[in-house]
Amino acid sequence: MKKAAFAKPRLVHWSSYCAALVLPLWFAGCADQRRLSADGGTASTQQPHAYRESIDIGGRFSAQFERNDKPEAWNGSFVWAQSPQGTTVTLQSPLGATLATIAINKANAVLMQSGHAPRSAANVDALVEEALGWPLPISNLRDWLQAYAVTADGKRIMATPQLTTTIATRDGWRIRYVSWQDENELNMQNVPKRIDMERDTVEAGKVLMRLVVTSWQSH
Repeated sequence: MKKAAFAKPRLVHWSSYCAALVLPLWFAGCADQRRLSADGGTASTQQPHAYRESIDIGGRFSAQFERNDKPEAWNGSFVWAQSPQGTTVTLQSPLGATLATIAINKANAVLMQSGHAPRSAANVDALVEEALGWPLPISNLRDWLQAYAVTADGKRIMATPQLTTTIATRDGWRIRYVSWQDENELNMQNVPKRIDMERDTVEAGKVLMRLVVTSWQSH
């Protein structure tokens, strides 16, 4: 796979940054109903919140991976702007320089980096992995940032603060909702604050990611 060099603003290396990921489950039904979780445990049911098609999210990201069999890590901030027409993701360095902008609509995705011609593809995840050299699961994050996910067996579930379960997705990611927003702060329930993600890859070794959400607005 051809790899394009990511823009090289000043990036902070996190050699010791480790994240194990886990994703909780959605259980609908009566309050006293119990269901087996994906890793064999049990958890009480909870009604899901509505999925939001229009939402703006901001926060920090970090990623640890391998390039040419050597450990490498990036961190910075992200802005996620989502509407029914599409999603725009902006990645920035710790100093605020734009590393990449990814614009996705129903037809295709376009990735823009300073000093490089725009790239486009129908598959946003393949496009981003080719440009960055490591997988950033943009298509999955539409669900994960709102505490939803699809398990390895194809079930759509919702994470809650009451349930902490390590779970594998159908495309090899393992996610964990480490912490949740204060309900009084955002006036919403079940809003993730920190999400850890992990995946074993051939091209980039073990990829460890962490997202920390600092702003959340639905409209």
